[in-house]
Amino acid sequence: MPSERFQLKKILFVTAVPETASAFLSGYLNTLADEYDVHFATSLSGHTSVDKVSTKVTLHDIEIARKPSIAKDILSLFHLWKLIRKEQFDVVHSVTPKAGLVTQLAAFLARIPNRFHTFTGQVWATKTGIKRTLLKWLDKLSASLTTACLADSPSQRQFILENGITTDSKCTVLAKGSISGVNLEKFQHNQNARHQLRDNLGINKNTFVFLFVGRLNREKGIPELLTAFRRLTAKRPIKLLFIGADEEGFSEEINQQSGMEFLGFQRNINDFYSMADCLVLPSHREGFGNVIIEAAACKLPAIASNIYGLSDAIEDNYSGLLHPVKNVEALAQLMQRLIDSPTLANTLSEQAYQRVVTDFDEKHLINAFIAYYQAQLGLTSSISHNGNPNDKDNGLTPNSPTTEENESRDTNEKIV
Repeated sequence: MPSERFQLKKILFVTAVPETASAFLSGYLNTLADEYDVHFATSLSGHTSVDKVSTKVTLHDIEIARKPSIAKDILSLFHLWKLIRKEQFDVVHSVTPKAGLVTQLAAFLARIPNRFHTFTGQVWATKTGIKRTLLKWLDKLSASLTTACLADSPSQRQFILENGITTDSKCTVLAKGSISGVNLEKFQHNQNARHQLRDNLGINKNTFVFLFVGRLNREKGIPELLTAFRRLTAKRPIKLLFIGADEEGFSEEINQQSGMEFLGFQRNINDFYSMADCLVLPSHREGFGNVIIEAAACKLPAIASNIYGLSDAIEDNYSGLLHPVKNVEALAQLMQRLIDSPTLANTLSEQAYQRVVTDFDEKHLINAFIAYYQAQLGLTSSISHNGNPNDKDNGLTPNSPTTEENESRDTNEKIV
């Protein structure tokens, strides 16, 4: 039960699908629920259970269509407004683009004093013409309805500021970025899993394995990856594995190609990180790219597009390699480089691991998140994920009230 000395009593989080909470938000929800009355609204029907969310968190089943639908969106808006009015939340916090618009509008109409939104990437970033203009305007509308917002990477924050989506004083990044960091107890390199999984898949121990994890669609760079892999030459066997939901019918083409295999959804994703030799993510847009740091925690280096978000997840030529977006030749060259240089691959893997331990530990992100709430709401609390209430490193980057006062300082289905 929340302590009487706190003014804050009720917090509502909203996402379009529950998988977002299971993959990214459970640490935040569960930690806040130790002291506050935390609620979570999402489309529960027809989705997997929210098994990682504490039983202390109250769940609400409200359908939010992921794609535009005027009728469904109006219905979602009404149900959210009705819930928010009934419960009289002190804070309403939305995550992901679609949930952001309907949630922030409902919270604004219900006159909720603290309205937060987390930006996890911009759908319009790769669009052109009227579609880009409309989607960009909707993002700007969502941001204008908030009282404060978060971006999950420094470069994404810069991108939305340059495009006039929100203002400098409103937008903050937690620590070095990412939506929630990495659970270093779950994501670890497992040599036994590496050998066992290779045996199960019939992959020789000398085979160099590239791995893609995420939704299979054009915006994830799947066509470029397929073409780049076909250009590779090697004295040793090579393999390219795909894990995730096939949204645009790539699986048939993949399984017809020599050296490629589509594996669909996999629960033991950390074992696949241990089994592979390089993660590849040639996306056209990403808010951050959490798979990069999940892989790094398992000592798996990555090759990715040099775009906002991914340029924060990877330190080029230190924890991984970046290539110009949509450049097949550059992507193929970097893949070939790692095949030909085991020493480079090993160096990158060790450095990627050290960087994720230093910058992206989930515990640090949770503490930064709690500090953000305290700063925004003028609270003090004993909450600390590592048990240290006196930790002065709050992990906030500009612009939050706390940083101005203190200058010292998992998955197959992804959100956007």
